[in-house]
Amino acid sequence: MFFGDPHGDLEPVIAAVERFRPEAIILLGDIQARQPLHIELRPILNITEVAWIPGNHDTDSNGDFDHLFGSELSDRNLHGRIVEIAGYKVAGLGGIFRSKIWDPRRPIEEAAFQSSDAMRRTMKREERWRDGISRKHRSSIFPDEYQRLLRSGPADILVTHEAPSAHPHGWQVIDELAEKLGVQLVVHGHHHRCIDYVGEGLMTTAAPFRAFGVDMGSHLAWPRSPQEAAGLESPPQDLLNLATQVFGGATEAWLNKPHELLDGQTPAAFAAGGGSDKVRSILNAIQHGGVV
Repeated sequence: MFFGDPHGDLEPVIAAVERFRPEAIILLGDIQARQPLHIELRPILNITEVAWIPGNHDTDSNGDFDHLFGSELSDRNLHGRIVEIAGYKVAGLGGIFRSKIWDPRRPIEEAAFQSSDAMRRTMKREERWRDGISRKHRSSIFPDEYQRLLRSGPADILVTHEAPSAHPHGWQVIDELAEKLGVQLVVHGHHHRCIDYVGEGLMTTAAPFRAFGVDMGSHLAWPRSPQEAAGLESPPQDLLNLATQVFGGATEAWLNKPHELLDGQTPAAFAAGGGSDKVRSILNAIQHGGVV
């Protein structure tokens, strides 16, 4: 289960875990815990596994930084590495791109600093924070971190604070990382909006990965459907494309709603179980009129 930017309010996280009891949760940045994170999440630590990535606001103040990076859950930081969580290999890229460090629209060789260490070496002692780079840039993405993760695959899921390129403020390098790692799913926070990129027509079902944005105070459960949880095959790509033509942004809702002509099964489950032709005939009838 993935949680969007808490910004200090972790009660929705606790409530969701107590209600749904997921095997694991991942916080997608901008956590800004008001106490050390292990204290904030104490009520659920015996229920679920906790992991997190930092967001840009997690370095706004000493408290924001220390309550996260200095907590007893500091080792659950996924930034720059791949960890097996609940049976999935999860890659993490926390923080944001800042042009003072690296503008990913430019070649990586043109980055002002390839690493945090390179930046530290240019700073006077009085400019450093705790003898390192400034606190703010502890949530900046450096090229060496990105490249190291790029070489660390494969993975099943990529969690990021920044968005993929289909978002108006997203980045092509997120797509490139996802494709290089071979992930099936990208989930991000940062933009305070729940987004199903296929459902909203921002990406097609032919894209190499599914992508979701998770809003502040919201969560995304995964797998999202019974057939995904059971490991069943997805419906054929041409059927998914046809469903998108017919229903647009309502495609996923239609595919996952039980249908009376399919013995009460959902179209997605029926198609995955070998009934693609019948689901296709229903879609054609809806699109063009006719008898199923």
